[in-house]
Amino acid sequence: MERPERNLLVAFLLLLPLVSVNSHPNSVTWCVLSDAEEQKCLDLSGNATAQNIRGSLECVRGLNTRDCMDKIKNGTADACTMSGDDIYAAGFCHGLELAAGESHNGIDGISYYVVAMARRSSSDLSLLEMHERSSCHPGIRTTVGWTVPIGYLVNTSQISVGEQCNFPRAVGNFFGYSCVPGMKDSQHDPKGTNPKNLCEACIGDENDRQSAPITTERGTTERQER
Repeated sequence: MERPERNLLVAFLLLLPLVSVNSHPNSVTWCVLSDAEEQKCLDLSGNATAQNIRGSLECVRGLNTRDCMDKIKNGTADACTMSGDDIYAAGFCHGLELAAGESHNGIDGISYYVVAMARRSSSDLSLLEMHERSSCHPGIRTTVGWTVPIGYLVNTSQISVGEQCNFPRAVGNFFGYSCVPGMKDSQHDPKGTNPKNLCEACIGDENDRQSAPITTERGTTERQER
């Protein structure tokens, strides 16, 4: 297995020729989100210098992923490691583009397959007619359960997230009630403004529904069967 530092080094080398708008053409500024990521970035920067690689790597700390997106957009950073959900928001809300991807199984290309499930009795159900229906998701900001289906609703103009890119509010206004585990967690709802109806389809009392303990794709299937 290749070391993480080597993988980051490859990403760094790939990004160097892409960063042409930087005031330092042969420099890449990487936005990091944790102490471990910052240390890895600093180690990579030192290794690049030690190996006489043309170009330099600088590390800047971001408050969160969205802050890193803002830094990239305003030119104070060039790149950041992001999850699938963050990549979609970066492109849709900030106008950023994917520069490189990482494969963990040796297969070329970046792809993801998602299947929508419904009861056999719901023969009239259509992905283009989901307004005020109920929905169940494996979890907020998961690729399968959130990013792909909600991205589909946005791309087909069924919902609008507005200038603030408030996906939870738009989804809450669209569906009648849903179960989205993690929707009311402080990590995803620091201001406590995410719609409550996105937890109303979850099993349990009000406290359980707020935390939505049954997660993952299997949990979603179980909720549909009940």
